[in-house]
Amino acid sequence: MYIKKLTEYDILERLEPGKELLSPLVVKRRQERLPGDTADARIDLAFRGGETSYPFVVEVKTQSTPMAVHNAIAQVRSMVRDNEWPLLMVPYLSPERLAELEKEQVSGVDLCGNGIVMVPNRITVMRTGYPNQYPESRPLNNPYRGRSAMVARMLLSRPRWESLKDLLEAIQQAGAKLSLPQASKAVQALREDMMVSKGDGAIVLRDPLRLLDKLGAGWRKPRINGRKSLRLPNGLEFAQVLSSNSLLQWAMTGAYSVKRYAVFAEGGPRRIAVSNLPLAITLLGGIEEPVPNFGDLELIETDEAGYFFENETDEFGVRWASPLQTWLELQAGDARQQDAAKSLRSQILNKAQS
Repeated sequence: MYIKKLTEYDILERLEPGKELLSPLVVKRRQERLPGDTADARIDLAFRGGETSYPFVVEVKTQSTPMAVHNAIAQVRSMVRDNEWPLLMVPYLSPERLAELEKEQVSGVDLCGNGIVMVPNRITVMRTGYPNQYPESRPLNNPYRGRSAMVARMLLSRPRWESLKDLLEAIQQAGAKLSLPQASKAVQALREDMMVSKGDGAIVLRDPLRLLDKLGAGWRKPRINGRKSLRLPNGLEFAQVLSSNSLLQWAMTGAYSVKRYAVFAEGGPRRIAVSNLPLAITLLGGIEEPVPNFGDLELIETDEAGYFFENETDEFGVRWASPLQTWLELQAGDARQQDAAKSLRSQILNKAQS
């Protein structure tokens, strides 16, 4: 479906006198633009049917990203005249952006019905909860999910990188196949969300707490392409066998790895994520076990990059899921798993903030 790209003119059309801007406020007057005035518009707002009006200077942005809103706040403030108040207009204002505007005492209205209009000690009108009707085009769909999320994960492991090249090399060494353009787009998306700053070539994580929450909210249980439970020959060193073929990616799942990072009683067979189930079965041999709980291990085939990213290898060659992968799986699990996830969350944030 084709979605027309909004222009500033499309948004400014909403400022015609008599039109409702944010119920019950209407545009009473729109001033003529004078030479040298850099403001997008100057308007008077009034309650429908009321006589008292309130003058605002308006700054219009066609993007609603956190960075666009944040920068526009300073911009509109610089254009305020005596007895005027600042107001932003953007396609969409999320609850988070509305909270930021309220904190900064800057009014804002979107094209979806959300907004906050404030005149200190006189009026406050706020409306929220309307869905986004203007999804924006981003450098990538979601920097908090899938392969592109490995950029965010690496930033939580080390919050400062001197260059994009250094960051990408570390991601690739940690087990993710990511190209330079993909990494660049992910960093740009995180920058637009004000998760990272980028100056003098360095990439610096600004908000590890919010980034971790975004990764948690974006986590989805990956598609499982197949699974098999096996009983292994006595004495078989499964880790050495699985690591003998460089074409196979494998690691313990996060849900099974929790015992490495937190006190958690988890029974049942070892659960191992693999990139190629037939290859893993061929390497291990063994006998298929129709009852999973009776097997020595359960193989789960998936192409989810997070399972094989930043694995920790112990003295026996066993590859464990990273603390972050373990936390992601647990926080989306049952009550016991969510409780265990709390201590892992603290560990991850302490590392990111150190």
